[in-house]
Amino acid sequence: MRDFDAEVVKAGPKFVVLDKTAFYPESGGQPSDTGVIRWDGGETEVHKVMKRGRDIFHYLRADIPVGTKVHGSIDWEARFYNMRRHSGEHLLTGLFEREGSGPKVYSDLTKLEFKPSELTEETVERVGKEFDEIIDADIPLHIYYTSREELAGEEDERKKSFLEKIPKAVDTLRMVEIPPYALTFCFGTHIRSTGDIGHLSELRFSAGKKGRRTVEFHLK
Repeated sequence: MRDFDAEVVKAGPKFVVLDKTAFYPESGGQPSDTGVIRWDGGETEVHKVMKRGRDIFHYLRADIPVGTKVHGSIDWEARFYNMRRHSGEHLLTGLFEREGSGPKVYSDLTKLEFKPSELTEETVERVGKEFDEIIDADIPLHIYYTSREELAGEEDERKKSFLEKIPKAVDTLRMVEIPPYALTFCFGTHIRSTGDIGHLSELRFSAGKKGRRTVEFHLK
């Protein structure tokens, strides 16, 4: 969804909360959507979106009073670019895990950082070639929902380990799979198939302090 209609239910200096929204809030290393909100007689830029408690705050360049009917438009070019990088990060993480990279301790849309491991420049080069081959294969992503109970009954220990990473109050998990290379829970935005990610323009390896391994990546 790129456009939607809504009503302002909360407002303050340069922010609003809407009764519904298609703007993605900043979360899990993925930047928030940006775009425009229009209403009868005006419009303003949405430059940041954050979730606070149960509310999603849209930060604006102007004030809009409660009760105003608005039309929201997402900057789709920026959203799609973030979707490409986010799905690319998932794929790279899965490929490095298959190479025995060690646990990932940090990631964003341009960088992966792993605990001390045997990860080498040769491994990174091999993963880069495999990544581009998977892009050419245009594999559809599989996105589905599962429960804590279902995960607890899994024979696959890696799937069961997801339970340790989420709050106990969360009962339903959204799983994102790039079969058979990557699988994890994620509530972010993703492309439909690997062909939309695009090829790598850069994949750079470095060894940091305490043996940690960092891989930076950029897409064409």
